Amino acid sequence: MSSQSQFTRTLVAIAAALIMSTVAVGAAVGPVQAQANPVKVTTNA
Repeated sequence: MSSQSQFTRTLVAIAAALIMSTVAVGAAVGPVQAQANPVKVTTNA
């Protein structure tokens, strides 16, 4: 029983780490894209 619960904890930890990394990347890339779009517009204009 304990090995199965340890395996479940490992899976939950991996899933949580993936979610956190996805949120972190989204938070980091979001403002960069928001800043890049006006630059492209002014460059094209």
